Formats: sequence, structure tokens, C-alpha cells
Amino acid sequence: MSVSDEEVAMMIAQRTSALRAELERTRADYEQIMVHLSVLSATVADPMKRRALELFATVVATDYELKVLLLREFSDPADREVWEKYLALLLWMVIDELPTRIGGDLRSAGRAFKAALKPVKADSEFIRNLSEIRNRIVAHRDLIAGDHWLAQWHLSAIANKHNRRTVAGNKIVTHALTVLDALKVLGTALRRQYPELLPTRD
Repeated sequence: MSVSDEEVAMMIAQRTSALRAELERTRADYEQIMVHLSVLSATVADPMKRRALELFATVVATDYELKVLLLREFSDPADREVWEKYLALLLWMVIDELPTRIGGDLRSAGRAFKAALKPVKADSEFIRNLSEIRNRIVAHRDLIAGDHWLAQWHLSAIANKHNRRTVAGNKIVTHALTVLDALKVLGTALRRQYPELLPTRD
């Protein structure tokens, strides 16, 4: 069953509205938590607690950044090639780098996090593309053997826009939503093990 342009537009509008409301809440929490963690870092000497603190700061900041970029993706799709590049960079960091920073004392949290990322990692073609975007377009802007990867990225995005392909079906977007859920799983596990990571509520 095909989906009409009107239905797609309505879905995007609903997702944009929901993301905007969620980002308002996230922004307030993000600022309060980051300030709290900064103060806490001056008093925490235990190596395991410091690692948990640093990991939690990464989770909080990355969650915020992903939501900002996703909102721009939905609300300003005319510039999608910009938002998607940096979404891809964040996704690569979460999928490839973040798991290696989870210590043995957080084994249970690490297992839950990796399980939540499985749907993304199972998409091997997407992971390959993500690696190329990270290495050849965002981080290094490679020009290799006459192949200008950055130019090709922009030309592909221009073609997608002119072919009226919506952002809703973009794999970077759909997998970013899964990654957000995985970050929530990891953040919840960290807070459960180290409740002092959260500031006290008035």
C-alpha cells in the first residue's frame, strides 16, 4: 500500500512537532546535568566513578546533539546534506567508539547498549556507507584517484531533493532514532548504578 504525499507530509510535521517539544525538555536537562557533572568531576577521585561520569557526559551531550540535528533535518530538509553529514559522524562515534569506553564495572550496561544497537549494526551496507561518510566526507574530505567524495555527496543530495525523496525514508535518519533509544538505555543503566550522576531536583 503506497503512502500519499499528504500522509508523508503529515508524518514529517508530527515528527517535527514531537522532536521540537522533546528538545525543549532535553535542552534544560542537558544544561543542568552538564553543569552538575562539571562540579562533580572536581570531587570524584575513584577511577571507576570518573569513567562512569565521563561516559555519562558523552551520552548526555550526544543525545542532545542528535536531537538538534534531527530536528533540523525534519524542519529544514532543503539543507539535509549538511545535517546528515554530521548525523553520520555522531552515529559512527556511538556505534564504533562508544562501546570501547564502557569498562568492565559497567558490563551489564554495555550488554544492554550493544543489544539496543543490534538493528543498526545488522545493516552491514549502512555501516559500510557510514564509515565512508565519516572517513572520506566529514573527517577528511578525501580526493582520491580523481574521486571527489564531498562533491559526490552533495550531488547525490541535490538529486534526492529534486526527485522529491523525503527525509523520513533516509537510513541515516531512521537509524539515528534507534541510536537515540540505545543512548537512553545506556544512560538509564549508568544512572541506576551511579545515581549521583544526576543533579538533585528541587
